[in-house]
Amino acid sequence: METTPPAADAVQHSTFVSDDDEQIAGFIRDVYADHRSTFVPTREGARFSARTHDAVGLGADRLRTSVAYSGTSPGTADLVLYVVHAGRVQVGARGVCTRSGPGDAGVYPLGVPVTFAKQAFDVTTLRLPVARVRQVAGESTGEAGGPWRLLGTTPVSAPMLRYWRGLVGLVSGALADPASPLGAPLLADATARTVATAVLHVFPGTTSTLQHVPGPGRVAPAAVRRAVAHLEANADRPVQLSEVAAAAGTSARALQHGFRRHLGTTPLGHLRRVRLERARQELLTADPASAPSVAAVAARWGFASPSAFTAAYRSVHGETPSATLRR
Repeated sequence: METTPPAADAVQHSTFVSDDDEQIAGFIRDVYADHRSTFVPTREGARFSARTHDAVGLGADRLRTSVAYSGTSPGTADLVLYVVHAGRVQVGARGVCTRSGPGDAGVYPLGVPVTFAKQAFDVTTLRLPVARVRQVAGESTGEAGGPWRLLGTTPVSAPMLRYWRGLVGLVSGALADPASPLGAPLLADATARTVATAVLHVFPGTTSTLQHVPGPGRVAPAAVRRAVAHLEANADRPVQLSEVAAAAGTSARALQHGFRRHLGTTPLGHLRRVRLERARQELLTADPASAPSVAAVAARWGFASPSAFTAAYRSVHGETPSATLRR
């Protein structure tokens, strides 16, 4: 077995390579879920390899193996989503079996026993806490924690499959970068939210336990002011809408309505504006001898793309970040 320990940065990278059945089973158990597996006798040189990459609240792995195995698992507590590049992956639960080949994508059923069989495969997986998806779902319905449940294990349409493959490639590539920009907590949080939002649209799910979503109701200006104060005090860390709503003493949907009514924006839109202002202050006060790069400032304040940061910055401040830095 060959193992490389995780790097000591915000995105942890590790490598696992083995041809030993017990070691492979242990890796799967540690990273994904408990299981009982039977391994097909391997030919000379067959092995299982994995590269794992973990940021706060989001993980991505590239698994390649010429080892075939099958088995059972009591199920996963969080989301394990995959795209197949080569080989075959078969997952069954509650009498339904999903067979995936090159180009296909799927998600393991949540919280139920599953069977699986895998043959000489190459897959990319994303790992995401299910609580994050339920949080995003809840923000759209006004229900804390969200009533969302996973109802199917494959994308709802061919266009959604193509979209999902592209997103998985983008996110896994960013995590795998040795100098990953997702080491910036705000950017990692925004990326996890993007993945959670995509899951709600790509895979069959439900919020049908809500027969009626009530109107947002009236939100007093004082509640909006409390929310603004909370956003400004916490702009340097990941902030969730449900957290801001709790600080304001109202629901997430009502708070969004209140922000649109009183400020002409959304809570997260206001947070973005605050972060652009903090970025400007950082650039204005930077020591010319050791000034940070625009890309570093962008990542620190939650912008994945320096060009997108520059465009947003110019629209708010009337000049580019580089121009501010040269002052």
